[in-house]
Amino acid sequence: MSSLLSSVRSTLSPEIGLDLGTANTVVYERGGGVIVSEPSVVAYNTRTDEIVAIGHAAKEMEGRAPDRIRVVRPLQRGTISDFRAAQTMVARLVDRALASRPRIAPRLVACIPGCATDIECKAVEQAVRAAGARYTTYVPQALAAAVGAGLDVMSLRAQMIVNVGGGTTEIAIIGTAGIIRMSSLQLGGDFFDHAIVQKLRTQRFIIGAQTAERLKIELGYAGRGHGERFTTINGIDQNVMAPRSREISSALVGEAMEEGVEHILRAVRAVLERTPPDVASDLIESGITLAGGGALIAGLAAEIGARTNVPTVVAPDALTCVALGAGEILGSATLLERVRPHADRVTRWYQSLRIGMRESFSP
Repeated sequence: MSSLLSSVRSTLSPEIGLDLGTANTVVYERGGGVIVSEPSVVAYNTRTDEIVAIGHAAKEMEGRAPDRIRVVRPLQRGTISDFRAAQTMVARLVDRALASRPRIAPRLVACIPGCATDIECKAVEQAVRAAGARYTTYVPQALAAAVGAGLDVMSLRAQMIVNVGGGTTEIAIIGTAGIIRMSSLQLGGDFFDHAIVQKLRTQRFIIGAQTAERLKIELGYAGRGHGERFTTINGIDQNVMAPRSREISSALVGEAMEEGVEHILRAVRAVLERTPPDVASDLIESGITLAGGGALIAGLAAEIGARTNVPTVVAPDALTCVALGAGEILGSATLLERVRPHADRVTRWYQSLRIGMRESFSP
């Protein structure tokens, strides 16, 4: 009977996990999988203040739109920079995802980076609620990524997740549905794109962000490259101030990305250096799991493993595991009560009693 009621409730009021990312927004429905994955980009008419496109359609306008159309990214480094655009984008993507059937407002969990302030967390929650969700809360991106990657976050054995997103990189050691050690860098895929643009600019060749992203995906790598590869791109040759084509090598792209990769490697090592010995021994067995779009950078997992002496793997569905994890957390009352933020110590203590676990609070 309870399973029937749960099925009816999920049909009428879907359970949604939302990865509101700097680069991409992913909508995951529990039981239905990833139903929308679109770039976090909004285009609006500056004369009428009307939203004209979101997602892929808006991204295609980036760098090509007339003066009256402004293309913006509502999130910068994992936090909302344009509240109205973020709210409109979330509302339209959720509506698009669930438009095929009658429903009441969905229950929704959004993910926030560890570097977000309380005010920024509330801004995310308010944007999601204003978009029409019946129930909404937020959870740390690192925990959601770990759940989506298939890690048992309720286990006593410590596990490590490195989520390399578009605007931030979350590095966390997790145990018993809590974060033991964590570091959050305001550095992600966008940093690499910018570095590639700047590298080519020093050689007097100008490209846009979309071309840089293509170079990162096709030629980018961490550590040592596996053979020289080339691709041809279009841009502006500053020597003649005219459009030209140019062949770009993987060595050039790898050199541009080197600084960002080094920042991530140092941050991972710093978290490990602050780890208690018993936790460190767990990690030798459980290893490090990479998630997020940046996890797909060739050689990054191998480089982290070599520099830390901890086995490192890339999560299945690395691009979508944050949203997937958020949806799974919402579907588990026990896990949701354990990982969501609470107002104060008394509330957290009460919740821990309800799910039969102890939590100590030292000053």
